[in-house]
Amino acid sequence: MKGRFLMLRVNGQRLWDNLNEMGRIGAGERGRTRLAFTDEDLEARRLLVRWMEELGLEVHTDPYANIWGLRAGREELPPIVVGSHIDTVREAGMFDGVLGVLSGLEAVRALNEAGVSTRRPVAVISFSDEEGGRFSAGTMTGSRLMAGCIQLEELAEKRDQRGVSWLEALERSGFTGSSSILRPHAYLEYHIEQGPVLCDKGARIGVVEGVVNLSWMRFTFYGQANHAGAFPMERRRDAGLAASSATVALNRLAFELGAGTVITSGQALQEPNLPNIVPGRAVLTVDLRSFKEEVFASGLARAEAVVEEEAARHGVEVSVELLTRLEGAVFAREMTELVERTAGALDLSSWRMPSGAGHDAQIMSRLCPTAMIFCPSEEGRSHCPEEFTSQEDAVAGADVLLNCLLELAED
Repeated sequence: MKGRFLMLRVNGQRLWDNLNEMGRIGAGERGRTRLAFTDEDLEARRLLVRWMEELGLEVHTDPYANIWGLRAGREELPPIVVGSHIDTVREAGMFDGVLGVLSGLEAVRALNEAGVSTRRPVAVISFSDEEGGRFSAGTMTGSRLMAGCIQLEELAEKRDQRGVSWLEALERSGFTGSSSILRPHAYLEYHIEQGPVLCDKGARIGVVEGVVNLSWMRFTFYGQANHAGAFPMERRRDAGLAASSATVALNRLAFELGAGTVITSGQALQEPNLPNIVPGRAVLTVDLRSFKEEVFASGLARAEAVVEEEAARHGVEVSVELLTRLEGAVFAREMTELVERTAGALDLSSWRMPSGAGHDAQIMSRLCPTAMIFCPSEEGRSHCPEEFTSQEDAVAGADVLLNCLLELAED
């Protein structure tokens, strides 16, 4: 690695202990829940800030409540940024997002303990509302705001189930900061894979070549509510049935598109949602992802056509709303090679792969050279309480992060 033979290591037990301490925040009967700007998220944020301050980092928040801690370099240059997020989905595991942030802090601790100064500053960042699970504002909200992909005003009408808007929750959080925005020289994100590829391949490190294109679409079906017993089957305009048929058709479409395309009908609502009434209205929210741009574009058009065909077949009308569309990313070759080379220097097997999940890294790649590092997820489980990565694998990926960071910070 450019003539540097001494590889640093993180304190694996300390990283594991911190993961468990953060994991207790928002813990319930199943997993833990820290939706953006809730009390649980704010408690986790305060713990993160305390850890940053104890490390001697200069802690800042920007107008979007992204939190970052800056370690000075020998020269005043744009920093190398590492991080991810600490908010979760409902009933989440302990590793998603958090592993990347806390490994960044542990990397800084390792530099401090080794007495290493870096030419460039180093910043650890935690992005706001990465999961997008509370306000239906889409995912990676904090990084998209930071990169200028969306504007704050666009979030005024994004509300949670209690009617609280994204902007109202932001203001109440107490984490809005200065107007200054972090301008990175390069960005590194370490994350659990959230899928089974590394386990299937027997690889310790995922060398992420890019991130899939992603879209969320909301289909609303308008039928006619009627008595479940007295109204004949052949005359019904059942919005719930149309939504169900569309779900099956979309699943079939994903296989037809191929190239790793996935389509998920993960949220379905129907009204009036009573056992003895034919549903008069149904809402289906669909997640479509594909790494290849041409397949993704075709998938969007064909998904809409498939749903319209199913609606017509059941005599109901349907409208479509594109909730979010995020372009994927292909990471810079030199960054991908850095991760692969560092894993090899640490005697860790690796596998090149795209990320099927969206990450802040795909947004940050618009601002600077970016890389992602994956570690295995046991049985490919994530976004559930069963999500698990072994301590050995979590620490191995953190070691890769540390040494990639060190090389970039000396560039």
